[in-house]
Amino acid sequence: MATTVNELFEMKLFIVGHRGAKGLEPENTIRSIKRAIALGVDAVEVDVRLTKDNIPVIMHDETLDRTTNGKGRVRDYTLKELKKFNAGDNEKIPTLEEIVKEVAGKVVLFIEIKEDEAVKPVLNLADQENIWPYSIFISFNSHHIEEVKLFNPKAYTGLIYIKPFDGIVKAKKMGANMVLPYFRIATAKAIAFAKRLKLKVVVWTINDIETALEYRNRGVDGITTDRPDLLVDIKSI
Repeated sequence: MATTVNELFEMKLFIVGHRGAKGLEPENTIRSIKRAIALGVDAVEVDVRLTKDNIPVIMHDETLDRTTNGKGRVRDYTLKELKKFNAGDNEKIPTLEEIVKEVAGKVVLFIEIKEDEAVKPVLNLADQENIWPYSIFISFNSHHIEEVKLFNPKAYTGLIYIKPFDGIVKAKKMGANMVLPYFRIATAKAIAFAKRLKLKVVVWTINDIETALEYRNRGVDGITTDRPDLLVDIKSI
């Protein structure tokens, strides 16, 4: 396990628990995070949105419908109201602050910023809790990465993308530390190019050993998975 980003970047291959251990527990919950850590991941990834009262909470979708017994937009509820919903197996929707306290000193935290409004509150919390040494701020939106870098030029950041485009060059130009391509577009050539530019490459989302080994052999630095129980031992194969 890695407790800082520097330690993570020294590893030959690291495993990231997607929304905790999404394939085993209710995604983006404390329970899911704890399970991933217990299984031996090097990092966990969570998604952040804002409540009506501007509190960063952990939720992938814009709405509550898929993952909770609530309905409607996360943004339309206060934190107190959101805490009444069941996020699966009687888990509550956690705040980013609660997740930070759960992972500190244990693993690295990948924070995916899902909306423009969440950037500043997330960064304020990062400053307040001094999570910079063990956190990486990631997004599909390059403007979010730029905002993070303006706030703290030393912050670790990564650009996510799902379709082939100039993401590697773009990430390098904005000062990002990593690219996070959807695994099917991460060709050996693209991975080698990113690494020549001193960018870490973390692919998502792989849930079987055979595919994971293939991408390890292509030279990726990290693999994001819903099933850390299947992939944490890949480093010793």
